[in-house]
Amino acid sequence: MKQDAWRRLPTAYPLQGTLQPRITDVDLWQHLNNGAQISLHGELLQQWLQANLGPDLWRRAAPQLALRRNATDFLAEAHYPAPLATGVRLLGLDADGFHLGSALFQHGHCVGLHQATLGLWDGGQPLPLSPAMAASLQAVAAAQPPLPAAAVHTPDPVPAAAAPPHPDAWPWQIGIAARFADADAQGHSSDHTLARCAEQGRVQFLTHVYGTQRLASPVGFMVAHVALRWHRRQLPPQRWQLGIGVQRVGARSLSVCSALFDGGICVADSTSVMVVIDHASRRPVALPEADRALLAPFLLPGA
Repeated sequence: MKQDAWRRLPTAYPLQGTLQPRITDVDLWQHLNNGAQISLHGELLQQWLQANLGPDLWRRAAPQLALRRNATDFLAEAHYPAPLATGVRLLGLDADGFHLGSALFQHGHCVGLHQATLGLWDGGQPLPLSPAMAASLQAVAAAQPPLPAAAVHTPDPVPAAAAPPHPDAWPWQIGIAARFADADAQGHSSDHTLARCAEQGRVQFLTHVYGTQRLASPVGFMVAHVALRWHRRQLPPQRWQLGIGVQRVGARSLSVCSALFDGGICVADSTSVMVVIDHASRRPVALPEADRALLAPFLLPGA
């Protein structure tokens, strides 16, 4: 996905630090898992909130300040155990909430970028920012070091609206059991849960399409971009329903969408862009025609 060049510069971020990856962040490809990286960005957002809006903000129940949506670009593989240099910057605020950009660096290179929109929630529904919070954020924005004159922020695209609106109308559906760890400090479904469900749905979908031997194929997929969006913030159900389908099939990439349902009500949605790669070289390749035929039955309406 296209990103502004300044986002890859450590000096562009007023709040800088270091995160230490854990062995549990590593997946079977022996690099940092994409869901784990999304969670690392989530930790950076909390550090920024505590530094700028108060250390106990995460404890407040109502109205709750929480994620509306995020988008993560995976620019290069990151590995354990080398530390990650980090940066966070307030990108702006509007009627929808405020926007934070974060970056991860390893060995001097930017390996991942993240943009999040946060806002107030009450009773599971979004609220506008309070005047006091908006004033605090405007003061933070004014105090930030200016960006280079040529730097213009381009917002990440919002994930496509969840369509169709009921799980039974999606090309493929699965159920995922909720866990105790899926609830955050306020008892709502955590942001990590949404990333986990999007990943689990994506992996099970590819296994359904290609069979259990798909990892032995010379051609596979690498996640390049994940966009997540909440429609409601609520308690986790006993079991999630996921509707999954293919939004786009390109020459060298594939977009898979999913929606998370509780009792037929859409709670969140996601869009994952995966690049087609040769497993041996880890380089992009063209999607084989046979794969297009396998994916065709799962295209979403209008795709």
